[in-house]
Amino acid sequence: MFQGLLKKDFLLIKNYFWLWLTLVLAAYFCGVAFAVYYGKFYLVFPFLFAIYFFHVGLLGITEMMLLKSEEKGHYWLHGTAGGIKLLLSKMLIGLLVFFVSLVLTDVLALISLNIALPEGLINTSDNRLPYTEGFLLNIALTAGALYFAIWGLFLWTVYHSLNGYPVLKKIRWLLVMGVYFLVQWGTAKVMQIPLIQKWFASWTVNIGETGESAWGIGGMRFSVVNGDLQLWPMILSILFHVALFLAAAWLLNRKVEV
Repeated sequence: MFQGLLKKDFLLIKNYFWLWLTLVLAAYFCGVAFAVYYGKFYLVFPFLFAIYFFHVGLLGITEMMLLKSEEKGHYWLHGTAGGIKLLLSKMLIGLLVFFVSLVLTDVLALISLNIALPEGLINTSDNRLPYTEGFLLNIALTAGALYFAIWGLFLWTVYHSLNGYPVLKKIRWLLVMGVYFLVQWGTAKVMQIPLIQKWFASWTVNIGETGESAWGIGGMRFSVVNGDLQLWPMILSILFHVALFLAAAWLLNRKVEV
């Protein structure tokens, strides 16, 4: 049954998938034409950065398109598969679209860097292409995409679950936004507690960075102090988003009305 779900979801998104890849190539070659016209190939990189940026929302958009397709046939009300399988199928197909597009963009970026390198536009200590930096960029884009995609699934199921309460229908969007901001606010407050901060600092791994920095999305923040990356916030963030996914599946199992 699960393989059938994957095949169905891929067929639903296939044409849009090819269209997106075509748009990626079109945007890149527009950048190439722009760079060649001005005789400065580094002008292609803003176009590449824009393509990379759109990957943050690509996974979530793909999932929402699949969910919208399901709404038209009211499949959620009549399907026999569990909520976990139904949502996991869309997550996996979305990840397929995301990673194929990301790899294509990486290849285009690598080609561009090899062309620009003789012009001295890239400076590294050992005269190499920035493979490590590119890998970290892909990790950051994947983390951001998963964040928005999982929250999208959860809030989508919350929104449609409220269909069962006619008095709340007109303010569903306000309630959904309230749920999101309340969770973010609560997470941020918990992470400011000194005891929690001390616990987070108890398990770190050195990544070679110097100084102090913090990064993250929403209420979750991961700190690097003197090259030590805190691991507990990362683990808790993963577990939290798994819990969000399971909560979305649980709401879906209640046969939300779409």
